[in-house]
Amino acid sequence: MLTSQNNFALVRTELDAIFYQAFNDVDMIPGYADANTEDIFKKMTIDRQAYIQETFAGTGFFSETGENQGVSMDQAEFGYKKIHAVQDWTKGTEISKNYFDDDVHGTYTNIIRDIALKARRTQDNNAFEVFRGAFDTTLTADGSIFISTSHPLLKGGTQSNYIAYALSPDVLNQAINNLATQKDQSGTIMGTYPSILLVELSIFKYAKEITESALIADSGNNNINFFRSAYGFKVYTSPYLSVAAGAPTGCWFLMSKNHSVTRMIRQGIVTSLRNWDLSNNRTYFYQANFREAVFVKDYVGVVGGKNQ
Repeated sequence: MLTSQNNFALVRTELDAIFYQAFNDVDMIPGYADANTEDIFKKMTIDRQAYIQETFAGTGFFSETGENQGVSMDQAEFGYKKIHAVQDWTKGTEISKNYFDDDVHGTYTNIIRDIALKARRTQDNNAFEVFRGAFDTTLTADGSIFISTSHPLLKGGTQSNYIAYALSPDVLNQAINNLATQKDQSGTIMGTYPSILLVELSIFKYAKEITESALIADSGNNNINFFRSAYGFKVYTSPYLSVAAGAPTGCWFLMSKNHSVTRMIRQGIVTSLRNWDLSNNRTYFYQANFREAVFVKDYVGVVGGKNQ
């Protein structure tokens, strides 16, 4: 009779069952985002080690044209080339053969569950780094920081997507207006509307009150909450967008559906097991890895701010 003590395939099957159950069984609180939240991170698959991006600047507004006049012409442009490299993420551990021989199930179960949970949380932590560094280290292809007062446009001019104020009803209204009048790389006002409000963890409660209360927040008047009735955008946060994780205090991001925050996946999570008889200390070696990167192609579709 085959048992896990004398059959390598059974050992791997058992370990993988523990790993993938823990990796996929993640409790999600409504409003708490992770790397798989496609409202925030647009998924892109790739079959090579790097992605070469060129920023696109389209045409401007249509021109009024007389009956016998030629069609107006406008040239689309590409520029700001940038290479985004896929990153390798790995973790492994040795597990004593004696754990299986002696049926110490709880011990190796805890080990494998921990690796699986850390894999999932590594993805989350890496994904939200683009927002934690949005005001200083995360760069778009134009060479500017993600949330900047001066993004150079391919067809001339600049565009700000930074509001130097903490979140409040008035600031949120300003952000909505700024997003609506935001120009794309061609210098054209796109009339973009909000879809997502992503906030640092400590102001999540306040953001929900501003956007979802029946009456307007921070007011003694019984005014109807305009944000709730007119827009209905989703509010998100994450433990990996918190001061403890390195995010600026009170940072916030108003995002439209056409933002370009991208999670580029080369390889999903993969596991492997080395048998104990290939070691010099009678241990199995269990490992997991995935390959991906998260980046921002362009500023368009996002306005952000933070506490000063």
